[in-house]
Amino acid sequence: MTGPGDAALLRDGFARARAHRFYRDHFAGIDDYGAAPPVDKAVLKPHLDGFAPGAEPRGVYLVRSGGSTQTPLVFPVDIDENHAQRHALATALMAGGMFDAATVALNLFGYADMYRTAAIIDDLLERCSATSLPMSAHARYEDVVATARRFAPTHLLATPSKLQLFAEFLRTGGVRLDIPQLLYAGEPLPASAAEAFAESFGTRRFWSLYGGAETGIWAWSDASRQPGLFRILPQIVVEVMAPDPDGFGELAVTNGYRKRFPVFRYLVGDVGRLVERDGVRLLELLGRNARSFLLAEQHFEVALFAPLAAGAEAFQIELRRGEQGWDRLALLLVDPGGKCAVDAAAAGLARLLHEAPRVGIDVRRVTMAALHHDPVTAKRPVIADFRR
Repeated sequence: MTGPGDAALLRDGFARARAHRFYRDHFAGIDDYGAAPPVDKAVLKPHLDGFAPGAEPRGVYLVRSGGSTQTPLVFPVDIDENHAQRHALATALMAGGMFDAATVALNLFGYADMYRTAAIIDDLLERCSATSLPMSAHARYEDVVATARRFAPTHLLATPSKLQLFAEFLRTGGVRLDIPQLLYAGEPLPASAAEAFAESFGTRRFWSLYGGAETGIWAWSDASRQPGLFRILPQIVVEVMAPDPDGFGELAVTNGYRKRFPVFRYLVGDVGRLVERDGVRLLELLGRNARSFLLAEQHFEVALFAPLAAGAEAFQIELRRGEQGWDRLALLLVDPGGKCAVDAAAAGLARLLHEAPRVGIDVRRVTMAALHHDPVTAKRPVIADFRR
């Protein structure tokens, strides 16, 4: 499914990419954009690792990826092109009713180590003539509550992982806020979390943004009215690579705003499909692509572990190096209601890892706060690998 002008954007994006030093080797010998393979971080890594902004004729905007690779990458963006995309997005968000001049937004997104989500959101809010309360993901919850009491925000903004920790803090202290709208990004929002947020924060309407360091933010969702469906910013082309019979496949993005450092057919790491509703083309997200880890020289996919955590609010696979160099795997369950049978989960885990006898295993209930959260992004990875 393609939209008007997509072919021209893809043709122009490919022409720019194949002439750029970041992509020349990857696209060598290819003349037609239709035959061009997608791009991932592995293609760009050697070029970005050696990128020096001081050698550029004019300044750049630098932003790091969220760390889905062992070494997060820092991506350069032309400053004017970055502003143009932000302006277009802010205009679309105002037209869609997400923000307006009466918005007062409590911003709990992350801003650390060149990871700029909080600052990006502040910029969007200002472009919408809205007010930001920039507390950051690292603020003390007591200070966040005090700020909410003082300034009566209309919106609460953060990753779902951070919001779940904040909601747990409020429940434990018997505190309830009244912030009618909530914007999340960076991760899917579990249905159980949405109910908890309504109780703890007073949320009555949910919104979401989608994008990344490599592509910028380029999609938004009125998650209360059209959950899981995102509108796509003009000048952005989304392609579904090798779709399955239902139309789902890995998403590749071409960004028409980014010309100085092209973004052509970039694999963003998510699975989705394009659908049409009332004559509008929308993106339906399914989730991250298959995730796996190496344990005792064997690859295991996260999907194999999900049934063991059925009933839990959240789970995390923790990998550590044990005695004599053996690996240890702990399945951590956030299960305050006791809906997940720990003994049954442990037995299932033993069966799953029966071909890895030198691996220590453990299953235990923990609080949401006990799970590992990335100190930079404030996201909660499903796999927390401490063996490196």
